[in-house]
Amino acid sequence: MKMLKTALMILALLTITATGFADSFTLQNQTSYPMKDQKSKIAVQWATSVKEVEQNNIALMHGQKINPDTLKMLTKSGKTNLNIPKNVEFFRVLVWSKGQNEPDLHTNWIEIVPNKTYTLETDHLVPTVLMSGSGC
Repeated sequence: MKMLKTALMILALLTITATGFADSFTLQNQTSYPMKDQKSKIAVQWATSVKEVEQNNIALMHGQKINPDTLKMLTKSGKTNLNIPKNVEFFRVLVWSKGQNEPDLHTNWIEIVPNKTYTLETDHLVPTVLMSGSGC
């Protein structure tokens, strides 16, 4: 019994060590998204380089399918602690405000600073249609 307790304590310490030092940041979502009554969704999109940022911008402008591996769906507003995937340098927020197939709102790309709190407000979201100039 004593060996089992010792093994469980070591396992708990290893788990805390592995997750306790992982790079993360906090997103303080002060928007009304996601809204269940409108089937809206909100996600963080990751990018590992400036080239990937550019590729993701082109995909969004042309209504191409977004790689689901670059997305972390958020299920609530308020504070969310997000672990930063390996090699990721940038993030932006995408919103599907009425549940359609492509996001209709997004933020600018942001260079990630670990352990920082980023506040997302509604006025940080811009219509995706403006990326291609068809909203002007």
